Formats: sequence, structure tokens, C-alpha cells
Amino acid sequence: MKLNSKSNYEHLAEWIDLWQDQLFRYAFLRLGNRSDAEDVVQEAFLKVAATTTTLTNPKAYLFRIVANRSIDILRERNRLTTLEERIAAPSASDDWEAEQEQRRIEQLLSRLPEQQSEVIRLHIHCSLKFTEIAEMLETPASTIKSRFTSGIERLKQLLIN
Repeated sequence: MKLNSKSNYEHLAEWIDLWQDQLFRYAFLRLGNRSDAEDVVQEAFLKVAATTTTLTNPKAYLFRIVANRSIDILRERNRLTTLEERIAAPSASDDWEAEQEQRRIEQLLSRLPEQQSEVIRLHIHCSLKFTEIAEMLETPASTIKSRFTSGIERLKQLLIN
């Protein structure tokens, strides 16, 4: 959908109401930082507002923007510091416990192939349906379901051992 008329901007406001919280949770789980997650979500909505292309599935488009930008930020962080340094220096923010829990979850998910961990994040933490994830990742829904099932089974094995 092109965003160049008042009614189209009203659609953007509707999308913000519908998906902002899900996008934030997803970004926060990926980044472990409230401020970065808020920035990434805001950037995604600004990018949608500036687009001149027709969006057939704005929700998938927004999640893809957030996913890509989160990956960029994580790469930037990894160039600056190691994971051990980030974990060793706890945050002084009010979200310290949430950040610690996010780190524990990410440590487990990091032991899975990226394709499996991404599907688990999107399905569990963002409450996306397998069909939505499939459309977003341009992958058959059956493959998405298989990645999810395999990833969950692998997580169970990791927790048992």
C-alpha cells in the first residue's frame, strides 16, 4: 500500500496500533536492550511511511525490516565487544532482570541453527502464525513448521543434557 494520502497514513497509524508491541518484543528479544529495540521499531515504521511501493503484507514487511536492522546492530556490537564482555557487565537499568532472562534465552537459541532459532523467536515471542512466518521468510509453511519442531526438539535435548 502506498503511503501518500491521508487515508494511507491512517493505515500506518492502524498498523502501529496492531503490531508495535509485537515488533518491540521481537526486537528486544534479539537485541536485549530496550532503547535499541524502540529505535529499530521506530525506524521500521518510518521506512514504511517513506515507501513508494505497494505493500501486499505490511506486517511481514515490518518484521523483515526489524529482523534485518536487529542483525545489523548485533553485527556492529560484535565488532566492538565480545559476548563475554557484555554478559560480565550487567546493566544498571530497571530492565536488568528482563535483560538477563533475554540473554539466557538467546544463549540457548544461539546453539541452534539460525533458521530454527529465527522461526522459534517469531512464533513464540511474536505470536506469528507459521503461514505469516512463511510469507515473511519466503519459505514454504511446511518448512517453517519443520524448522520449529526440530528446533524445539533440539532445545529439549540441550536442556536435558
